[in-house]
Amino acid sequence: GASSVCTVIEDEYCASVKKPVDISLNHNTLRNLTKGGTSIQDFNAEKRWLTKEETERVIQATIEFGEWGHPFSYSCLEEQVNSICRARLGKKFPSTGVGKRWSQRFVSKFSDQLHIYCTKPLDNVRSRAVNKHTNNAWFDLVETVQLTGDNGGPIAPECTWAMDETGFQPNSGEGMEYVIGRTGKAIQYQQRSGSHENITVLVTIGGNGTALQPLVLYSGKSFQSHWIQEDPAKALYVFLSSFTHIRS
Repeated sequence: GASSVCTVIEDEYCASVKKPVDISLNHNTLRNLTKGGTSIQDFNAEKRWLTKEETERVIQATIEFGEWGHPFSYSCLEEQVNSICRARLGKKFPSTGVGKRWSQRFVSKFSDQLHIYCTKPLDNVRSRAVNKHTNNAWFDLVETVQLTGDNGGPIAPECTWAMDETGFQPNSGEGMEYVIGRTGKAIQYQQRSGSHENITVLVTIGGNGTALQPLVLYSGKSFQSHWIQEDPAKALYVFLSSFTHIRS
């Protein structure tokens, strides 16, 4: 009967794995399934708010919006899912929505695709320049200059310099916000309008390993020496007004 079938399956499992764990199959469950009963997986699936297709679309949309610089927060994800469920279920969907901490459980369940990040602000103008075509054109240009920029020959390492910069926007929505993005990213950017004022830090290193002093640029009319408290890199400070002033 069902008990014998369960025993055979248990023995086959133990023989097929190197380090088997103790399992005990319930013959009543097996008998119920053979009579058309519902498995626990199917039962839980019926309780889910989203269908399988809707779940896949929500995950894809969450990833896409994150790549565009408009990542979903927990509350935003919940709002989107509530809208989907209300459109399909109508009055059957509760007015309170999917429930407390639903978004957290959703991200945790699909952690192989979704992850929580603390955002880094990305100015709107810059974000619109982040696209595949712009990136490809830029790297093609860099390669051409690097290989042919010295009278048709490659540029020497001591004449090759790489610069990187990071910007800090005052009044751009200070404070941390946790948002959802694709799993595996180092940083999740979020578009913010902020103000036109931007404090920029530049670092430059040569192909031969030498480096220039870091440069800090900001908009202002004066410079107060007590702003420099600990400066092991001996950075240069540039404040821009009607004239450009440099303090080291």
